[in-house]
Amino acid sequence: MIEEKDDRVTVETISQALADLRFSVSEFQDIIEQYLTAVEELWREAKSHLASIEARLAGMEVQFSINSADAGVDQWGPENIKTILNDLNEVGHELTKMRQRFHSFTRGTLDRIN
Repeated sequence: MIEEKDDRVTVETISQALADLRFSVSEFQDIIEQYLTAVEELWREAKSHLASIEARLAGMEVQFSINSADAGVDQWGPENIKTILNDLNEVGHELTKMRQRFHSFTRGTLDRIN
């Protein structure tokens, strides 16, 4: 950053070096802020999505326990069982996608750090 001219350091050279370093620090702060904002947004989105999955599972548990108490699982019929299994499968796929997205994000972060 400091360029030497004829082995002399001038006030202008020092002033420019200070300005360059100050700009570098500011730029680095901006990059860190952008990263932390992205992490915060991802976390908010993940928490919201996980809360909706939990609510959906809780609703399915309630429905299952009410129907089981009323009729017993043997009397549910194949359509009701198929519907519940499809719902469980769908929730499992959503959770798998979320995990994959999270792992991709963290791997990308580690790759950028290293």
